[in-house]
Amino acid sequence: MALICVTDTGGLDFAAGLERLDAAGHETIVLEATDPGEVVERAAEADALIVSFVPVDAEVLAALPHVRAIATTTVGLDQIDLDAARSAGVDVRPLPPLASEEVATHALAGMLAVLREIPAGRDAARDWDFRQMPAPRRISELTLALYGMGRIAQELAVMARPLFARVVAYDPYVIEASWPTGVERVTTPEALFSAADVLGLHAPATAQTRHVVNARAIGLMPYGAVVVNVARGELVDQDALVDALDIGRLRGAFLDVLDPEPPAPDDPVLRHPRIVVTPHAGFYSDVTARDYVMTAVDNVLAALAQPVHS
Repeated sequence: MALICVTDTGGLDFAAGLERLDAAGHETIVLEATDPGEVVERAAEADALIVSFVPVDAEVLAALPHVRAIATTTVGLDQIDLDAARSAGVDVRPLPPLASEEVATHALAGMLAVLREIPAGRDAARDWDFRQMPAPRRISELTLALYGMGRIAQELAVMARPLFARVVAYDPYVIEASWPTGVERVTTPEALFSAADVLGLHAPATAQTRHVVNARAIGLMPYGAVVVNVARGELVDQDALVDALDIGRLRGAFLDVLDPEPPAPDDPVLRHPRIVVTPHAGFYSDVTARDYVMTAVDNVLAALAQPVHS
């Protein structure tokens, strides 16, 4: 029997997962921790962790000497110090890409809501006067520019290509043989921004991508462009974004991710009339709500079933 600690559920319903762990003969505790110190204090005897968003760094791992497996309820691993885990011999298992369809659909829904002025239309309906709405731009005359061309961006491109005049993308890591048809490739971020009537962000958070959408990038974009971020909040300089929206340089934004998360109650992006925000919900559906939990549980069970190397 192993002791498995669910550090934080990320808002997911773990009931079925806990039943599976119990049926497998393991003991489980659920912390709903908000900081690493709480994990260290309450999971000292844990053999494995299931982690959503609480950071697990080298200090945490050093304080949890029994942990030999970590499963995440996320595809990305920003919250785990992978080098420290590797040095400690901890088996880290993220989710496979279970929600590509949901995230791509969420991005498309968000950009269409902004482009078609749906939030303004909702407000104008109170007086039943469409003239209170800014006139939406015709989508078939616009260029969708994608920063990153991984699984989600490729699914989005397939969905969006019939709607837009052009779909262009920048991703230096995708080989030419794997580049999707119907998407024009540009070779620099500057060329991408210059083409972007709608800019979709689909890249991980790294030192190179942090604040890739900043005042300079916005200055390269066509006047009245829209920014859509369903990737990581760190990709966008939110102060520069708000400034550009305030002066009309940008027309609108759809943000499913922010920096930080959760945002402060007085964060200006939450109340800005030209920004539509959802609470990191792009992955969410009836299917993924189940699969995220059960796949993480199966991952931790598989990791614990591996022989321990002395």
